[in-house]
Amino acid sequence: MRQLASAISKQREKEPDALAPASKIQFSILPEKIPNIPNYDMKVFYQPAMELGGDFYDFIAIDRENLGIVIADVSGKGVPGAMIMTMARAVIRLLALRNPNAAETIINANRFISRDIKNVMFLTILYMVLNVRTRELQVVNAGHNPLILFRDDSYRLINPSGIAVGFDLGPIFDKKLKDDVIQIKKGDRILVYTDGVVEAMSEDGEEFGEERFLDIVMNHGSKRSGEFINVLVNALTEHQGEAEQHDDITILTFMHT
Repeated sequence: MRQLASAISKQREKEPDALAPASKIQFSILPEKIPNIPNYDMKVFYQPAMELGGDFYDFIAIDRENLGIVIADVSGKGVPGAMIMTMARAVIRLLALRNPNAAETIINANRFISRDIKNVMFLTILYMVLNVRTRELQVVNAGHNPLILFRDDSYRLINPSGIAVGFDLGPIFDKKLKDDVIQIKKGDRILVYTDGVVEAMSEDGEEFGEERFLDIVMNHGSKRSGEFINVLVNALTEHQGEAEQHDDITILTFMHT
């Protein structure tokens, strides 16, 4: 992890100091802390490739029982990507409040966001609503990487259909977006991530790849969330070596204990 941070620091030295205030503002928009929910061991790793990132994650207290969890990836980087990220976060937060229906929230968010970014950028979003009392997890996926459910020493990819936000103002997006529901059991691990993880490049231009990633899930998925993320980030760092990070990396995972 230290090597990865060092590589990012070197890259930041090359960028204008004028971006530093914007970077601080962007980091301040991300959650200050991870929700402390009894029996849920939750951790996040976030590392932008540039001073301003296009990935974001968020936790939204919908009501007393439901927690919204977002991970998203904007197609653009730098200032334009950060602007879209900030707008999308605000829209999703506003629409999620007091609405525990995951699909409805993202359908409504697409209508607002697409109106402003259509034909300019797009973003992929994986949105979950966790009912902490019933342990029911709603999942909708607008063109993002699949959610990984690790259970009983094996994994399953949860990938309900959906297209990215920004391509369509409503009819096609609404029709394509489906949801899935997982009944969380003790020992289950939920893992979501952005494509900067599997597309991390070595010095020889080789991607980290899904096979390496899923091997880590299989071999270390039962560890505590902090340990699991450390193993994964160390593997990414070793693979990357001295190569620069070319895409944002976000990993969000939790286990029911």
